[in-house]
Amino acid sequence: GNYSRTLLANLHAYRPEHNYFLYTPSITLKEEKNKLEAVNNVSIRTAGSKNRTIWRSFEIKNDIQKDELDVYHGLSHELPRNNENMRCKKIVTIHDLIFKPHPEFFPFIDRGVYHIKCKHSLHTADRVIAISEHTKRDIIEYYNIEPEKIDVIYQSCLPQYYEDDPSKIAALPKSFPSEYNLSVGSLEPRKNIVSVIKAYTQIKKEHRIPLFLIGNGKRHKKYLQQHINKYNLQEDIHILSNIPTHLLPAIYRNATMLIYPSFYEGFGLPVVEALLSFTPVITSNISSLPEAGGPDTCYINPSSIESIAQSIEKIQTDSELASRMSQNGRTYALNNFNPQQLTAKVMRLYEEIQEEVLM
Repeated sequence: GNYSRTLLANLHAYRPEHNYFLYTPSITLKEEKNKLEAVNNVSIRTAGSKNRTIWRSFEIKNDIQKDELDVYHGLSHELPRNNENMRCKKIVTIHDLIFKPHPEFFPFIDRGVYHIKCKHSLHTADRVIAISEHTKRDIIEYYNIEPEKIDVIYQSCLPQYYEDDPSKIAALPKSFPSEYNLSVGSLEPRKNIVSVIKAYTQIKKEHRIPLFLIGNGKRHKKYLQQHINKYNLQEDIHILSNIPTHLLPAIYRNATMLIYPSFYEGFGLPVVEALLSFTPVITSNISSLPEAGGPDTCYINPSSIESIAQSIEKIQTDSELASRMSQNGRTYALNNFNPQQLTAKVMRLYEEIQEEVLM
C-alpha cells in the first residue's frame, strides 16, 4: 500500500504530462479516492459488481485492452493471467520473496499461491523492478531470471519524512513521554519483536526508557503482550495499534531510536522513515536491511538478545554516537531515497519499453 501510494503521488507530482490508469478491486479509503478523482489525468477502474478475485487475475485484461495502455505496471508481485496477447508492455514490482528462504512464516497454501503468482509474473513480464539489490539476488536465485531483465529501484517515503521544518508535520500525541524508543511494523513473528522485549530485561533499569511497539496483528499481538506480562515490563513496553499515518513522522522524529531486528526484509521501509526523521536505527545485519540503513546504522545479529540489549544501552548513553547516527543517517537517506530521483528511474523504464511498442 505504501509503495503504491507514494509511487502514484510521485508520478503525478514529477511527471504530470502522462495519463495514469489505476486498476484496483475496490477503494476503501474515501479520502484517497476523492483526491484521485479530482485529478484530470488519473482514471480509476474497479471490479464493480464482478467477483474481485476473478477480475483481478483474469478479467482485468479486458479493461486494460480497452484503455489502450502503452505500459501496464503490476505494483505488487502480480500480472494478469494469460497476458501473452496483451498489446501493452508489462512491468512487475517484486518487493520480496520471503516465503522462499523462510517458509516457516507462511501457511502451506499461501506459499503455493505466492509461488504461482511470482513465477507467472516474473516469466511473463517484459521488465522487473526489484525494490532492493537483495530482492534482485533472490529473484535470480529462486526463479532463474536474467539479471539484465531486473532493475533495482528503491522505494521512497511519504513527503512528510523529507520535511526539514518539524513544525510542518503533525504534532506528537500528548500521550508520548519526552524520551522513548520505538519499533514500527506489522506484529508478526518475522519482525522478531519478541527479541526486543527479551533484550529489555537485560538493560539496566536506569537506562530503560519506555518502548512503543507500533503495528497491527491480532494473534501475535497477544503473544507479545504475554511476554511483556511474563517479564513484568508493563510499565516499560506499550503496544499501539491503528496509529494514523500522518502522526508517524512526529513519532519517529521524537524517538530516541528505532529498534528493528527483523529476520528478513525485502526493503525495510521503517528503517528509511526513521533515518529521514533524524532517528538512530538498530537493525539486522541481513537481507536488504544494510541497503536501507547505510553505513551509520547500528547492525546486530537478530538472533542475539545480548547484542540488541548492548546496542540499545550504547546509543542511549553515548550522545555523541547518537548525534552522529542521526545526522549521517538523514544524509544517507536523502541521497539514496530521493523521491524525484527514484520517480525518474521508474519513468525512464516506462519510456524505454514504451519505445519498444512504438518501434
